[in-house]
Amino acid sequence: MAKFQIQAPALFEPRALRFAWHYAGYQLRLKYRYTSLGFLWNFLEPALYLVILSLVFSVVNRMNISDYAVFLFSALVPWRYFEKLVNSLTDSIVGGEWLLKKMSVSPVAFPLSRWLIATAEFGFSLTVMIVLFLFIKDQWTIHLVVLPLAFIPWAMLGLGVGMSTAVLYTFFRDVKPMVQMLLMLLFFSAPILFHAGLFESSSLQAQLMRWHPITYLAALWQKPVYQAAWPGALDWGVAFAQGLLWLAIGLSCLRWTRQKLYYYL
Repeated sequence: MAKFQIQAPALFEPRALRFAWHYAGYQLRLKYRYTSLGFLWNFLEPALYLVILSLVFSVVNRMNISDYAVFLFSALVPWRYFEKLVNSLTDSIVGGEWLLKKMSVSPVAFPLSRWLIATAEFGFSLTVMIVLFLFIKDQWTIHLVVLPLAFIPWAMLGLGVGMSTAVLYTFFRDVKPMVQMLLMLLFFSAPILFHAGLFESSSLQAQLMRWHPITYLAALWQKPVYQAAWPGALDWGVAFAQGLLWLAIGLSCLRWTRQKLYYYL
C-alpha cells in the first residue's frame, strides 16, 4: 500500500503572493469594519506610549522632555513595528490552519499577509511621529530623506524573525511567551530608552549598547532624526546584513519544514 503523504504547494509560487495580498486586504477591512476606536487607536496608542515613556525616562536620562521625546520616538517607532511584526507572525501559520487544510495554499502566504498588515499600520505610527515632531522638534534637516531606506532592514528583520518563530510555534506551542520575553529583554537593553552618552565608554552598559544587535538598526533612525546626521557605512552594512541574514533563515525554515507543517496543525 502506498504511503499517504501531503503534497505541500511550492513555497514561492506567484499565487502565494497574490493570496497574501488579497488576504491581508480582507483582514484589514474585517478588523476595522465595525469599529471607530479600533482605527483611531492606531494613532492614539503610539502617542500615549510616547507621552508616558517621555515623562518617566526624561528624568532618568536627565534630558528635557521635548529633547528626550525626539530621541525616544526616533527609534521607538521602528522598534514597535518590529515587535508587532514578530508577535503577529509567530502564530500566523497556526492561525491559517483552517485554510491550509482546505486549500492548496503555500504556508509562506500567512506570515506574508501579517507582514503586509503590520506594514500598513506602521504608516499610522509614522504619521503620529511626524505630527508630534511638528510641535516638539526644532529643526528639520535634509537627513530625514533616508528614513524610507532606513525602514527596509527593519522590515526584512521582522519578516525573517517572524517566519522563523512561526515555524517554531507550529511545532512547539510554548514558544510564544519565550519570544515575548526575549523581545522585552532586547527592548530594555537596546539604546532606545537610554541615551548611550549616559554611560562611561569603558562601562559594561556602554559595551552592551555598542554590541547590541539593535544598535545599528536604531542608528539608521536616531542619527537623521535626533542628531541631524547621516548614518554611517557601518550602520547601513550591519543593519542590512542582519535583515538579509534573518530573512534567509526564515525562508529556509519554511522551505525545510513545509511538508511537515501540515501534520502539526
